[in-house]
Amino acid sequence: MTDSVSILLVGCGAVSQLFYAPTLRELKRHGIVYIEGVVDPLEKARTNLGRELGAPAFSSLEKGLKCRPKLVIVASPPKFHREQTEMCLRSETHVLCEKPLASNAADARAMAEAARESGKLLAVGHYKRFMPAHWVLRDCIEKKTFGALQHIEMAEGGKFGWPAATDSFFRPEQTPGGVLYDIGVHVLDLILWWLGEPERFEYQDDRRDGLEANCVLTARFANHASLRLRLSRDWPTPQCYYFRFERAGIHCRVNASNFLELSFEGLEPGFAARLTQPAAPKPTSAAPSLETNAQSFIAQLENVCKAIRGEAPLEATAEDGVNVMNWIEQCYARRIPLSEPWNEPPPQESANQSDRAEVSP
Repeated sequence: MTDSVSILLVGCGAVSQLFYAPTLRELKRHGIVYIEGVVDPLEKARTNLGRELGAPAFSSLEKGLKCRPKLVIVASPPKFHREQTEMCLRSETHVLCEKPLASNAADARAMAEAARESGKLLAVGHYKRFMPAHWVLRDCIEKKTFGALQHIEMAEGGKFGWPAATDSFFRPEQTPGGVLYDIGVHVLDLILWWLGEPERFEYQDDRRDGLEANCVLTARFANHASLRLRLSRDWPTPQCYYFRFERAGIHCRVNASNFLELSFEGLEPGFAARLTQPAAPKPTSAAPSLETNAQSFIAQLENVCKAIRGEAPLEATAEDGVNVMNWIEQCYARRIPLSEPWNEPPPQESANQSDRAEVSP
C-alpha cells in the first residue's frame, strides 16, 4: 500500500454514491488508492457513504484535510468548487474536481491559476474522454480513416432522471444554467477535444425567466466539418452521435462506451461492433471487450493517480474545464430564443435507444 494514493471524497450526493464510491472500492481492491474519509455537511449522507466505504466521515473539509490526503475529489455542488478546490491547493493537496469545474468561467480561470501557483495537479471530471468509443472517433477524425469528417449530428437527453438530492438543478438562484450547463459540459468537452474551437457557432434555447430545458447549437470548424447539437431535459432524443465521413458513417450511442455502428455507402447492411483489445496474429480465444461506462470512470481516477506519481500526463486538465466554461458563457451571451424544442417531431425509436444507455452523471 506504500504506493497507494490517499484520497478524501468531498460531497456524498448522487455522483459520489453512483460513481465515485464504486470506483474507489475497485481501485482500493487493487491497492491503487487508500480512502482517508468522506466529507458532507449532512450527517446521514456522510455516515452512510462512510460506512459503505469503510472510511471516517467528516462534517467539513477543514476536518477532512487534517488527514493530509494526497488527492481530494471535490464532488460537491458547483457553487462550492472554487472555494473548496483552492482550500485544498493551499493545503498542498492535488484535486480532481467534478464537472463543471466552476459556476462561471472567471472562477474556473482562477482555479486553474491557483493550481499553477501551487504546483499541484487540478484535474476536471470529464470522464467521457475515457470511453474507448470516443477515443476511436478522435483517431478517425485525426487520421482520416474514412476520409475527412463532414458533419456531426448529436442529440442527447430526455426526461430528467438524475437522482438529485435537491431541486437545485432547476433553481436559477442555485445554478447559472440548465441543460447546456449540465449534460452539455460533457458534450462540449468532447467536441473541443475532437475538433478544437469552432470558427463560428449559433446557439438557441428555450430559457424564459428560468433555466433552459432544450437547446440547439450549430457550429463550423477549421477542418470544414459542421455540427448540430440538440440537448433536452424533457423531450425524447435519439441518444446518439452520428459522424458522417467521406466514406463512412458512424453511430455512437450515448454512454455505450465500447460500442459503435458503421455504415458504408453502397453496402447493406451496416456493422454493429463492440470494441475489443487488438487481436493477436493467431488468436486462440475471443478478444476481451474494452471498458464500459463505469470502467471509464475508473480509468479517469486511475489516470489522475498515475499523473500524481509522474507516470502519465493528465488527460482532462483544469484548462480543459476552463475552455468548456468559456464556450458555455459565450453561448448564453449570444442566445437566440428557441420557440420549439426541435425542428422536427421526436424520433419514434428514441425510447428504445435510451433504454440501452447507461446512467451518466
